[in-house]
Amino acid sequence: MTTSTEAQETAEAAPRDLHEYLSALVRKAARSYLAREQIDYPVEELPIDLGFSAQASFGDYSVPLMSWAAKNRLGRPPLVIAEALADYLRSLNLATLQEVTATRPGYLNFRLNRPLVSRDIMVRVLEAGPDFGQSETGVGTKVVVEHTNINSNKAAHVGHLRNSCLGDTLARMLRTQGYQVEAQNYIDDTGVQVADVVVGFALLKEGRLHLPDGDEPLPGEPFDYYCSRVYVAVGKAYDEQPELLERRRAVLQAIERGSEAATGQSEEGTDYAALAADLSQRIVQAHLKTMSRLNISYDLLTWESAILHSGLWKKTFEVLKNRGLLRRPESGKLAGCWILPFGENESQDEESEHTLDKVLVKSDGTATYTAKDIAYQLWKFGLTDDPAFDVHFTFVPWGRQHDGRLLWTMRTPALREEASSEGDPLRFGHAQRVINVIDVRQSYAQQVVYESLRRLGYEEQAKNSTHLAYEIVTLSAATAASLGIDTSDGREFYPMSGRKGLEIKADDLINAAIARMKEVKPDLPDETAAILGASAIRYFMIRFSLQQVIALDMEEVLRPTGDTGVYLQYAYARANSILRRLQESGYEVAEQLEELPSALEQSEWELLRHIDAYPRRLAEATSHLAPNLLAAYAYDLAAHFSDFYEHTPPIVKEEDQRVKAFRAWIVRTTAQVMNNVLRTLGFIPLERV
Repeated sequence: MTTSTEAQETAEAAPRDLHEYLSALVRKAARSYLAREQIDYPVEELPIDLGFSAQASFGDYSVPLMSWAAKNRLGRPPLVIAEALADYLRSLNLATLQEVTATRPGYLNFRLNRPLVSRDIMVRVLEAGPDFGQSETGVGTKVVVEHTNINSNKAAHVGHLRNSCLGDTLARMLRTQGYQVEAQNYIDDTGVQVADVVVGFALLKEGRLHLPDGDEPLPGEPFDYYCSRVYVAVGKAYDEQPELLERRRAVLQAIERGSEAATGQSEEGTDYAALAADLSQRIVQAHLKTMSRLNISYDLLTWESAILHSGLWKKTFEVLKNRGLLRRPESGKLAGCWILPFGENESQDEESEHTLDKVLVKSDGTATYTAKDIAYQLWKFGLTDDPAFDVHFTFVPWGRQHDGRLLWTMRTPALREEASSEGDPLRFGHAQRVINVIDVRQSYAQQVVYESLRRLGYEEQAKNSTHLAYEIVTLSAATAASLGIDTSDGREFYPMSGRKGLEIKADDLINAAIARMKEVKPDLPDETAAILGASAIRYFMIRFSLQQVIALDMEEVLRPTGDTGVYLQYAYARANSILRRLQESGYEVAEQLEELPSALEQSEWELLRHIDAYPRRLAEATSHLAPNLLAAYAYDLAAHFSDFYEHTPPIVKEEDQRVKAFRAWIVRTTAQVMNNVLRTLGFIPLERV
């Protein structure tokens, strides 16, 4: 191959970004060097750690080659290698490369033809449009993302928002990479929290429980808020009258066994199971409405009651027991319980820290959360199609969501009415990968679930089960004090407690966010204020690393400036405002950039190479299941655009037509990428604020 042919081939390649383009050039140069020096070493195994140059005098991008010099690799001095590669690349005479140099101790440096490369970046973005950043990495792979999962007994609080914002953002990120994503919201409608509110309603009916602000719903009080008051009151009643815990146990068993069982009714004739089902249906409707305010939607509602009453847990229990995976102690605190022995180096006695996580069935026959999660995990992978289980569910439409998507639900005993249509059972579940978004306190229980799959022989499914564990949301000292919590001990943050009523409800936070937006800008339309408020909350809930405890401070969440979702929206609106002003002035943005400026301002170049990195940064954030990395990218993009805006003269007044056209393209390109990233973050992009 001649040099000119190689140069043409390289120049005509269509790389995804500058990183890929320059890495390919380095690999081509390395291949030539290996052949010339007759070194037998696979070029694919040479690390190419391309990054921004440490100093502007070196260039735009640099690659350290010191590790290539090892005796078990090329066995040559790194500077010699770098100089040889630089010589080869200069011989290609590529228009994109202004300068290629080698510096001590062994760096290969690239200085690019910034105007030409920048035009290529912008053309690539604008040709792809809404698809810029997307890939086909996950095509053919179905992923179930389970998130939100709020007990259906009371109003959602701000801690739940971290789960739902993480889960919804992750689902959006996975979809950009070609994965078929099914977002599931698991409703625990048979657990102790639901039983507690049922007990509360029964006691209210009997005149044995009274609420501080009145036993009836307050004027305008949403049903889920009323249930929150009942939940707090019944918790206090248990403390004062421990004998009421027997009522809870009776209600819990009635809910699990269903309204058709003889034990499903109280002595007063109250159908506990029916009451629990009605409660859960109404609470879930409220939760979905709350989540829709943050632009969160789902594909499928799955219900614990459906899993129990279908017989899936019973079949799962039989399979586990028949394969000898369970044991049942005959003495001690766990006498009569069925447990899964787990943890090679961990004590298996009843005092072990995680013993309760290994209990699958209590001595009274009640299945635990872990037990039901095992059955649910098997179903997600489609493993319950096996004749050993032979359990099938019916799926019916729940209704249209705020974004127009149809929400499906497992049919539960409470859904007695006939559905207009039923979904194909093979459409739901049957995933190749499952991601469970659950807080870090459930880490051990999740390990038990995945280990159960492994012991049942489902190695691949266990390996493809991921617990996306995140730290909890607490209250800052200032916010805790505002709720009446004693903060005299001087701690930085305080835990919430739904049972004690020490929490901030999700809708209250959303309402406060909207009010703050209107306070900052009184003439803001209600819809715009709602979108800005939702953006502020979503961004706050995902911008921290998963390992970081969030100390929620109302003032910080609602700040309209700085590292916030509102700042991102303002940056996007500013870009659109510039484009509108150009149009209003009679200027038409050129369809093609025929002439380029001789040089770029540094702020222009920094913005454009950050834009260029979007597909790679999105892919990396998705691969690491890290929404916070995408949030950081979005903030950096907005900051780079603000820097560009502040350090260049107004485009509308620019007299140099080459510069004006080029900068108009920069703004249009930025607006497109901002739109793409904001939508992936779950924002509704605002062109005007």
